[in-house]
Amino acid sequence: MEDSTLIARVKAGDRGAFNELYGIYWASLVNYAGLFVGDDGAEDVVQDVFVRVWLRRDNLRDDGTLQGYLLRSVYHASLNALKKGANATAYRSWVAQQIEQSCYAHYDPDDSEVIRKLYSQEIAGQIDAAVESLSPKCREVFRMSHIEGLSNREISERLGITLSTVENHIYNALKQLRQKLSHYKMLILLTMYILGR
Repeated sequence: MEDSTLIARVKAGDRGAFNELYGIYWASLVNYAGLFVGDDGAEDVVQDVFVRVWLRRDNLRDDGTLQGYLLRSVYHASLNALKKGANATAYRSWVAQQIEQSCYAHYDPDDSEVIRKLYSQEIAGQIDAAVESLSPKCREVFRMSHIEGLSNREISERLGITLSTVENHIYNALKQLRQKLSHYKMLILLTMYILGR
């Protein structure tokens, strides 16, 4: 189900839709929070974020920015958790500020390509599995086209098949992947996945 549909249901107070949203993003956000607060505190941070999402559900936007919104929320909640856990002395506050400015700022999802890639790696395994589920020839053509960057004509010549056969394999591969990854922003994630290979 598309995020926009889930968001509309969540805004209407549908707890089932909220649970679906929770299930989609929970593991990724916990891993992300773990970059800041460690494994022990990550679940608490994400739990708090989802509580706020539910309480402020009327403010949710269905314009495709949910992933970024959740990442930003976890980012700031993690930093707040670190500050609360720090000894409230001027020195520790100064150290926390320096750490935030020099290190954690690099994890800001608005500024960091690294974080966007880390987040995409959360679904890389599922994309790998989806690609592996393609028929052998379809998978081979897809990889030559999208991973190796070969043109359709180059693939045709290398495999000894017609150009139209290559095009059919690519069409079928993308169609199957779109179906298998329908609950993600498939084209964006595939692009990030391919660029990160």
